Amino acid sequence: MSGVLFNWLITQPRPVSLRYLAAVLSVIAALMFTLSARSLFATTAYSLFLAAVMLSSWYGGLTPGLLAILFSLLALDRYFMSAERVGVISRDKFIHMSIFLLAAGIISHLNQSRMRAEKSLLESHQALQSEVRKRTADLQHANDALRRLSGQLMRLQDEERRRMARLLHETVAQSLAVLKMDLAVVKRHGRWSAFKGREALQDALALTDECIREVRTLSYLLHPPLLDEAGLASALQWYAGGFEQRSGIKTQLDIPAELGRLPRNIEIAVFRLVQECLTNIHRHAESPDAVIRITKTGSSLAVDVSDHGRGMPRQRENESGDSYDFFGVGITGMRERVEQLGGHMEIQSGPRGTRVQATLPFQEIASCVQSGS
Repeated sequence: MSGVLFNWLITQPRPVSLRYLAAVLSVIAALMFTLSARSLFATTAYSLFLAAVMLSSWYGGLTPGLLAILFSLLALDRYFMSAERVGVISRDKFIHMSIFLLAAGIISHLNQSRMRAEKSLLESHQALQSEVRKRTADLQHANDALRRLSGQLMRLQDEERRRMARLLHETVAQSLAVLKMDLAVVKRHGRWSAFKGREALQDALALTDECIREVRTLSYLLHPPLLDEAGLASALQWYAGGFEQRSGIKTQLDIPAELGRLPRNIEIAVFRLVQECLTNIHRHAESPDAVIRITKTGSSLAVDVSDHGRGMPRQRENESGDSYDFFGVGITGMRERVEQLGGHMEIQSGPRGTRVQATLPFQEIASCVQSGS
């Protein structure tokens, strides 16, 4: 509060008329108070006039301060000197007036020094504010550029995942399927007299089946074709079912029937968010179940993933004092995806489980549809 008042006092303009008026009024006030309590100021009549000089120098500057000194001298000579000494410069009067002038001069000099310091401080403060605004603008520009770069990297990552998934499905998976058919032909028409040969062939067929399943699973995890062909709802149903089978974690999926198709970047963002949440639940939460809820309203799309595990550990600090997430870049990536679409994400975690809530503004989805995303 005091800092705000100080800045206001030194930054407010002071009209010339008010500065001189303040000097006159301060001397008149000192005179009136001294006259009204003459008995108290019998030997210290100068004190209030020194205060008047101080106020005039502080508020008005050098010239009003000198004017206050002149008026104070006249008032002291007129009202606080004996009648026979008025207008007469005696030795005692000269000493008293000299002391008053010296004290008033020191006060005026100190006030001038203070005002120069205040002016210098104000200029430094304004320069610092200007530099802070410039640095803030530069930082905002850098953050915007970094955010655009992050969004571009995420899009390139999704495109690379889609390409790799298609490559695995169209090359390795097809080659393994052909290998399985060839092994089946060998099994039907081959003549095997040794039991080890038949057993090795059976193992090769089983291993081929396992490789096909693993490649297809890897391809679908990189980028499920259902996400492009049937939409988010079908892709999440497939992924949740597969996750429950692989992890043994009971997974409940609640999606509205009227969800429909969404822009591709929205569907990818929601699918990756759910995928990352379920991966963290499987790796860290030790939860027996997981619940996924997606709600579509007139203004937003809400994604809610919760579990009943042990919760997330508190953020730790590295050597430089910066906190970092225990789960690495996963949570940061989820948050960045949501913010890229104009939404926000919140994480609530405790000993009874963790809940991740993300909200995407519906107008952002609409604009994506219009832009052909």
